[in-house]
Amino acid sequence: MTVAIRPTTQDDAEALQALVGAVALERRYLGATRPFTVEQTRSYLAHVQAGDGVALVATDSDRVVGWVDIVQGEYEGLTHDGRLGMGVAADVRGRGIGPALLREALQRGFARFARIELEVFASNTRAHALYLRTGFVEEGRRRRARVIDGTVDDILMLGLLREEWLATAHAQP
Repeated sequence: MTVAIRPTTQDDAEALQALVGAVALERRYLGATRPFTVEQTRSYLAHVQAGDGVALVATDSDRVVGWVDIVQGEYEGLTHDGRLGMGVAADVRGRGIGPALLREALQRGFARFARIELEVFASNTRAHALYLRTGFVEEGRRRRARVIDGTVDDILMLGLLREEWLATAHAQP
């Protein structure tokens, strides 16, 4: 497997929509549990780019196998903050794609943002561990925040400051 990480373009919208949709349908990792449309995906990409955010994909040959985005905080006083979301195709998880995407996104994101935050379900222990290894700090817990398919889950809120990233930027997640 030869994976390349590159900026997401509008040409990736269909493949990205299919991948995000597949992860959403797993009903474990994303807040969304149904696929977005291709048009919604295009609109979201345009929104990320308009806010000087980060949108990257990981590809294996021509197949999109992972994504990460960091979108600017929406309101006055919060525009220094980026909100990170990411995912990897089920059949290639555990091969280092997530850590590589995250490193590249943070490198690009901290050129723009002073703080990057994310939320992760407590049951997603692999992602949570990755974020902690990368330097994110757990800032809060929304207890019993998600109930789906009879399963109750907490949502963990994590954040990383530019100066923390710069102090540990040479560490490998």
